[in-house]
Amino acid sequence: RSNKRQQLLHWSRAMQATALPISGDGSCDNGFLHRLDVPSSGLILAAKTYQAYYDLQLQLRVGDMIRDYAVLCHGWVPLSMRTMQAQLYSREGKATVAGGQGKPSRTRLQVAAHLLQAVLALSLLAVRISTGRKHQIRCHLAHVGHPTACDAKY
Repeated sequence: RSNKRQQLLHWSRAMQATALPISGDGSCDNGFLHRLDVPSSGLILAAKTYQAYYDLQLQLRVGDMIRDYAVLCHGWVPLSMRTMQAQLYSREGKATVAGGQGKPSRTRLQVAAHLLQAVLALSLLAVRISTGRKHQIRCHLAHVGHPTACDAKY
């Protein structure tokens, strides 16, 4: 994880015309607030100032920031499935586990499309996370039997 964070940090600094003080401050995660898991593609949220960092951090913690995702997963997710809820337990260096222990988490979803090609069945989902746990979408989908496509970890 540290190596991947360093790669992102070096890229961020190279893209800036001048180094911003927060980009060198490890106590504030160098300004980074949110990123998708490495095998995913999408938004990276980084602050340019300390004021923006703390304001965005507060918005994330109180749930004011809406996070919507498009997710491709294995199998045909039933059209009636709208919510996934499970306790999630995160362990350093290992896959997050859904089950009896951990922090409560909730993922809302809507099936956008189903695809059947030869023996491969996939579902395209519109997903909104209500909480922001580590690997939440990937773990929830694997927990209900529909792991995300191209995901070797879950």
